[in-house]
Amino acid sequence: MPLNFLRGLFGSNEIKSLAQSLATELARRYPPTMASGQGRKLSPQAVTNILESVITKAVTKTQEWRLGVVGKARLGNALRWEMKERGYPEPFIEMVTEALVVYMTRRAAGPVSDGKR
Repeated sequence: MPLNFLRGLFGSNEIKSLAQSLATELARRYPPTMASGQGRKLSPQAVTNILESVITKAVTKTQEWRLGVVGKARLGNALRWEMKERGYPEPFIEMVTEALVVYMTRRAAGPVSDGKR
């Protein structure tokens, strides 16, 4: 538990490494030029599938590492900076970062109860 707390509080090379890995996969499957509207175009469903795949990997790692709020925020920011360095347009970066935060938050809350027993 203390190791997970420290990882979430102070960050680590693991978080940065994960962000780099996620950005690399995203760039391989949906390069910045495509996100900018240049070159070959993908269907919205194909882009959604790519983003879901990348975000699911991030969520799985945050659960495995038991990252807290600070650790998840660090991962979101690290991914944001990795995407900026690779040349993704700002609106796309915002969308991906927001989706990552939403999915990490949903998974941490667990299943939603309908109040029935």
